[in-house]
Amino acid sequence: MEMADLTWIHFLAIVGAVITMLSGIALTFYRLHVLNADFGPNSIKALGVMVFLPSLLILAVLTDFGSETLAALLGTVAGYVLSGSESKPEQGPHQ
Repeated sequence: MEMADLTWIHFLAIVGAVITMLSGIALTFYRLHVLNADFGPNSIKALGVMVFLPSLLILAVLTDFGSETLAALLGTVAGYVLSGSESKPEQGPHQ
């Protein structure tokens, strides 16, 4: 896609994605500060989603990727979000 092909709706989509990305990162850091918490698996997962999903939207708008490629990337995000963040060891019966 050449620069001449960008319309105002493409521009708004890109600006909206960047604003969403930056505000999501800021909100995550703000919540960690308010709760006086450290980085954990869930906060890192939230940051990853806040960066990856808007980046996926930007890629969809600016590149000529096929729908299969974008669906594979979206499936990667879904698998990452829905997977367990930590594995808990199985406990046997107490003796």
